[in-house]
Amino acid sequence: MDLSTPGLSLLDFTAAWCSPCRILTPVLRAVADDYRIRLVEIDVDHEQLLAQRFAVKAMPTVVLWRDGREVGRFVGARARKFVAGMVERALAGDTAIAAP
Repeated sequence: MDLSTPGLSLLDFTAAWCSPCRILTPVLRAVADDYRIRLVEIDVDHEQLLAQRFAVKAMPTVVLWRDGREVGRFVGARARKFVAGMVERALAGDTAIAAP
């Protein structure tokens, strides 16, 4: 995975056995399509070192990655409006997006 790609990407740390992940996946795909941003689905069972690098402790964890650095993250299944709001903040240039 090339993390140096310019622009905004959603890094979705997920697992096949994770029920909340299955709920969140269509939301992330829709938001990524709406905003024309990259969605990278990362199976933590197959990419354990990458999950460790990003300090993923629970699934789903979504990292907002812009221009080679993390600008925000959230954990757990969230509504489309919530995800879209975080994406809009990242696209607007926010660099410290914290989820409640």
